[in-house]
Amino acid sequence: MRLLVPLLIAALGLHAQVPHPTEVQERRLANGARLLLVERRGLTAFHATLVFRGGRAEESADTAGATDLLARALFGATWPEDLEPAKGHANLDALLKQEEGLLESLRLQRLRLRQDPSDASTLPSLEASLEAVQSRMKALFSPSPLSDLYTARGGRQSAAATADALVAETELPKEAFEFWCRTESQRLRILQLSRFSQARAALVAGLKPKGDAGMALLCGAALPGHPYGRDLADHLPALEALRWSDLRTYAHRALSPDRLTIILIGGLSLESALPLVERHFGSLPVPPDKEAAVLPEIRADLGDRRVQATLGGAPRLLTGWRIPPRQHPDHLALGMAAQLLGGGQTSRLPARLMHQKALARQVDLQMDLPGGRLPCLLVADLKPADGHSLAELEGALHGEILRLQHDPIPQDEWQRALAQLEMDHLRVMDEPAALAQALAKAWAEGGDWRLADLDIQRLRLLEPEAVQAAVRVWLSPSHRTTVLLEPAPSESRDPLEANMARVLQALVASRIEDPAQREHLVSEALRQLRMLSAGERLRTLKLLEAQLLPDKR
Repeated sequence: MRLLVPLLIAALGLHAQVPHPTEVQERRLANGARLLLVERRGLTAFHATLVFRGGRAEESADTAGATDLLARALFGATWPEDLEPAKGHANLDALLKQEEGLLESLRLQRLRLRQDPSDASTLPSLEASLEAVQSRMKALFSPSPLSDLYTARGGRQSAAATADALVAETELPKEAFEFWCRTESQRLRILQLSRFSQARAALVAGLKPKGDAGMALLCGAALPGHPYGRDLADHLPALEALRWSDLRTYAHRALSPDRLTIILIGGLSLESALPLVERHFGSLPVPPDKEAAVLPEIRADLGDRRVQATLGGAPRLLTGWRIPPRQHPDHLALGMAAQLLGGGQTSRLPARLMHQKALARQVDLQMDLPGGRLPCLLVADLKPADGHSLAELEGALHGEILRLQHDPIPQDEWQRALAQLEMDHLRVMDEPAALAQALAKAWAEGGDWRLADLDIQRLRLLEPEAVQAAVRVWLSPSHRTTVLLEPAPSESRDPLEANMARVLQALVASRIEDPAQREHLVSEALRQLRMLSAGERLRTLKLLEAQLLPDKR
């Protein structure tokens, strides 16, 4: 049975579908931009990806959020007025500068009001002036669903900021290829950012109700002082102070042609595509004052770190190990270890912790968080099953890591994991968008797009002993950070625990003034009480209630 998947792959001839390095055609433009093209004859459309290597990791504290803003303000919607400002709209830049000045004045006035609420406010007049300027800008555009140039041609575009890159993806009929080249090169040439204020407001609004606070805690504790460990929600003041002109300055560096890789997959040949790419993208100017970002280094062996916090939601255990970047020799072995541990429902952590021991109700394993270009994290994200504690789950997790480090890996388990990775690889290589993403990720993280194919070839030569050696080095306590998240007492689903929390809060309220210290003591007491049986917890509750004054019971 263990050879079934590889035999099916060979029998179906699926390896022939994989674009090996010889099928990915590469050219370098005069300004430093790269072109990667995979021809898929018979396709009537093409998938285009623009990859700018850098991403959030290269943002300074003053420009935190700039890559996300560029993804929102520059890409996505594409209106004719965005690309032809000189045709009747020469005053757009002047309006954007006025808007910038008014936004900054409003920000400063709101800061003054926080310090002195009695200060005579000029907010109404400033807000009225801003509304007038923005109305004048909107009058220059006629946005509607059909106004988008790509939507009108049956295409679509999306963009995203990652830790290592800004990525913009477009799908269009192949007849629109020259139009795409002209549109995107013009977009990069003028960097208009006319939707800057709306994009910033939307980004700020999305950050305020914090997303995954647990993962933010883990990254911050495991990667202290590094851009990879930054929580953008903690940099809202800097983001709100970022101006339109600041973002344009940042864009000239971050979107420089020598950072750009253009990936084309579909019904295009190199002979037909290259002249158009050279004419439009090859003429983009390279900024004369380029400065390479200086990124702080971080030791992998910072020691075993632990964070306990009370947050909303169910209990959750997050364990992250600091691992080397993608180009490190041990990275591939750790990828195989991640597959063995959490690559599917039959892998070790789900099979043992969920199905055999019933300790967990959810098990997720992710590698290269938040990116893979620099030292990063392999993260186990676990939620305990009802009746089980985070301490039990943590002990079981570390037990599985020790087993992987020291016990021989069964051959059938090894072959099953390798076959699954090969099948995943084939699926990626067969779908244009997924292939473009794999090539983009390999370039952004490893500096070499060939890693998208070479990694699977090297995996076939990997030995189990090499995986165990890498796991012993990197998945060790000295590289580990643990975050234990407990639910807020008021959100407990267990009535017994809710009563326990109420009694504990009443007891400590009369003895401790500091609210933060009270919360910590209650959370820690609840964590320890969860290790007791239901009967023991009930008896403990009655003993605690006896210490309360009658009116508090």
